[in-house]
Amino acid sequence: MTINDIAKLAKVSPSTVSRVLNNNGLVKEETKQRILRIVEESKFVPNAFARSLSNESLINNVGLIVPNIDNPFFAALAEGVSAAADECGYNSFLFNTNEDVKKELRFLQTSQEQRLRGLLMVPVVENDTVNRSYLLRLPIPVVMIDREAYNTNFDGVFSDDIEGAYNAVEALIKNGHTKIAQIMGPQTTKPGRARLEGYRQALEAHGIPYREEYVVEGKFLKEESYEGMQKLMKLKDPPTAIFSANNLTSIGVLKYLKEHSLRLGRDISMVGYDDIEVLEYTDMNLSTVSRPVQRMGYDAMMLLHERITHTDHRNGARKRIYLGAQLILRGSERMSARMAGRKEAEKPKAPPVEGPEEKKGEMGEDV
Repeated sequence: MTINDIAKLAKVSPSTVSRVLNNNGLVKEETKQRILRIVEESKFVPNAFARSLSNESLINNVGLIVPNIDNPFFAALAEGVSAAADECGYNSFLFNTNEDVKKELRFLQTSQEQRLRGLLMVPVVENDTVNRSYLLRLPIPVVMIDREAYNTNFDGVFSDDIEGAYNAVEALIKNGHTKIAQIMGPQTTKPGRARLEGYRQALEAHGIPYREEYVVEGKFLKEESYEGMQKLMKLKDPPTAIFSANNLTSIGVLKYLKEHSLRLGRDISMVGYDDIEVLEYTDMNLSTVSRPVQRMGYDAMMLLHERITHTDHRNGARKRIYLGAQLILRGSERMSARMAGRKEAEKPKAPPVEGPEEKKGEMGEDV
């Protein structure tokens, strides 16, 4: 069912249907009720009002494209965007790509069809040439959040992921850990690479060798991170601590620990990236690198509003906002007595030191 179909059933023009659906313009009450009755009976869902609006009409719609709405980080990001959009008089629409570049391209195409005023975006990957080319041709302003599109010059709001990862790993080192693994994010994204770099830098700064077997792919997803944890714990020399690259990664790790009767902070230590709000209601006191997620969304929307209200949004220096991250230690970074004992038992034992040989007399008597 489309607006044209409704117009035929109601014996009116599509523009009249559009005016009724958008509550925009005068329509006779009898005609209005007839259209609304048909809409209700047909269970019509108007997905694209903007298509049927006249060219002179301009709707204050903006879009937000995120890679995984199941991730609480992106849900909180959307809340920040929505709050700023409300303040500035925009309607914000959320598009979820499920980490699929083909879906992302369809949403980019939809952004033009829906005549959006601007677009906020967290790309699936940085260097998809088709999507990047389409982005650069969009006639509307674009603001990046958290991730970037390679070789573009869009405004953006980000966090210092190298520093955040460095601080997380250093906290584990300061608690006596040297066998620290990372379940990393995709290296096709800026956060994935930066958090691996921060991990490397912390090990190097404290004289701890980087071990390839201690770095496994988690893809910022629960299932893959669970599998990554399986690989780590099957090692002949498993780690005593985990640095988890994002909150869904942490959930995958915690699921593994629960299923294998391993207790966080007792059997293994861990620091995660990004908070998991639901853990506040459990006894899992997970230490995390916490970022001001809603503020990131809010600031990004304000950047977009600034570009929209300029007559030529392509001119002017690009604005890049970097927000700090806070390391919140709740105890899961500590080395327990059990872990410390295991670590001590693994040390190679020195051979016993013998005292000077006793002198004996001819009859075996002590001299």
